[in-house]
Amino acid sequence: MAQQIKIDKNKALNWTFHEKVKISKEQLMRQIEQSPELKEKYLKETKGVKAVETNITNSEKLEAEIHAAINPTDSTNIVVSPIRQDPSAGSMSCPVYYTKDFGTTWNESSFVNMPYEAGLMSGGGGDPVFAFDSNGKLYFTWIDLYGDIMGFLFGTVNMGIFWAYSEDGGETWIKPTRDTVLLGSLNMTMGSISGINSAISDKQWMACDLSGGTYANNLYISYVTIDQDGDGNAIYSIKCKTKPAAEDYFTHETAVSLPASFPFVQFSSLTVDNTGNVHVVFYGIDAMQTHLGLWHSVSTDGGLTFSEPNLISDVCLNLPILGIEPQHEIPGIDTNRLYPCPYMSGDPVGGNLYVTWTAFGALTDAGHGAEIFFSKSSDNGASWSFPLRVNSDPFTTEAHNYYSSIFVKPNGDIKVSWYDRRDDPTNNLITHYYYATSSNFGSSFGTNYQASSVPTDFSTIGSQNSNFGIGEYTQVLASSGYTIPVWCDGRGNDGLVNVYMAFINDNPTGIYEVSPVTDKLSVSTIFPNPVSDEINFNITLAEASEVDLTIVDITGKAISSVSKGTYTKGKHTINLKAEELSAGKYFLNVRTSLGNSVRAFMVK
Repeated sequence: MAQQIKIDKNKALNWTFHEKVKISKEQLMRQIEQSPELKEKYLKETKGVKAVETNITNSEKLEAEIHAAINPTDSTNIVVSPIRQDPSAGSMSCPVYYTKDFGTTWNESSFVNMPYEAGLMSGGGGDPVFAFDSNGKLYFTWIDLYGDIMGFLFGTVNMGIFWAYSEDGGETWIKPTRDTVLLGSLNMTMGSISGINSAISDKQWMACDLSGGTYANNLYISYVTIDQDGDGNAIYSIKCKTKPAAEDYFTHETAVSLPASFPFVQFSSLTVDNTGNVHVVFYGIDAMQTHLGLWHSVSTDGGLTFSEPNLISDVCLNLPILGIEPQHEIPGIDTNRLYPCPYMSGDPVGGNLYVTWTAFGALTDAGHGAEIFFSKSSDNGASWSFPLRVNSDPFTTEAHNYYSSIFVKPNGDIKVSWYDRRDDPTNNLITHYYYATSSNFGSSFGTNYQASSVPTDFSTIGSQNSNFGIGEYTQVLASSGYTIPVWCDGRGNDGLVNVYMAFINDNPTGIYEVSPVTDKLSVSTIFPNPVSDEINFNITLAEASEVDLTIVDITGKAISSVSKGTYTKGKHTINLKAEELSAGKYFLNVRTSLGNSVRAFMVK
């Protein structure tokens, strides 16, 4: 584009600060009130400062912004990690859930990753990311913003990327001696970041080399580093670190973008193609400020060097934090959390590269609201196709579609998933989770399918976690026969956010089910299936809960509802009569205080 784009990169710095801190001043004050020693220190620091009266409401723990991965050696093994927040305690972590039976049961690993140092507290960070190698070894990284309470109020805290690995599918974890990818330091004032002491890192992404080539099973991680010069100006750079397969630490770091060429960069994504080349994409603006968009760089030598970045596409997304007018907004999403969220993957069959992102138009604002875009490269990233619109809702509306993820099946089919508001184009708040498939290597996408069975009203989504809401990142996975979207939603519309996963048979006549990712609730498949006169299933509860059941037909119409009362902790077999159901496909929605689950069945 010919016109210069003027951005304020220091506004972007403040935005990064705001985005990473997930503990509020009110939560810090609550902990101070509970400790006479801390209260005395606080009063000394704040002598003469006017107090602010705040009403704090207790709430349950919330889980949002997930990453998930499926074991390439065993597709029944899937892992999921959300950001878990406990507002009442002012704490957070990234728990790991794992299944080894294709989602029939879930367990939570005993691994505790935050805070990094015992006796301190985690006030921000998150960004859980997984990567499997070709042998089924699982890697896990996360960001931790940690320190003591007084450090968060009037001192210094640390912010770093850390890693661990698992050799049993996510059940147990090992933290190596050199478990730090990068560690920085920040100054804090009353729970807000006021300056950088040493470079911090943000939004990492990981991938393993599954090619079987020279660098087989190397682990790569990309991220942005953020620093300040002597005048307080922000300095950004995209970096990539390499952990060779035979080593237990990251041996070298390489710059993908340099501040002189790209004054502002963020949101890197990384993949390794079927020949072992390492590809990094990122969002940023060039030094001439003519292209604010997605850029690509490749390493052909195992991450030692990277090519000069080339433009994939401009991105029309006027982020409020960059000071670009007119500002784009999505109702229910904190403007500090509105991102393009680029996500890249590779084709294991033909070596194509694919990237998806959120924008308000391919090059300029098309007037259709936020949309999901897709581009492909068939020449190692040297050139890219014009952005393709994935969501198929009518051009006549401005219903928002946002925060896409991508996965490529072993046969080359491409899966893309996202949040979608096509059912509420007027208010732009009622949201489902959708997915679509390309079976022609990204030339086009087929029917958009709804993965979520219950919508979320985004006017309530961040009411219990300081506007963090769902976060930004979700994940679609796939096995040889199933599409597996994984997302967070607040379907109770009470501010609570939970993790859901759907197992969708790629055969159009197959079973479509939704399961909560939790170790507190397990619902078996229905037996026998098809059914004739009785529906049977087992439910296992970690604690006592009421159980409500609704049978829904394929149009979404509720056929019958029944409350089964309260069941005690443990395993129970539940029976329902099916004599009045005509032949066809139905869904059983199981609702409990521990989560919801959907099971599909056929009636003969």
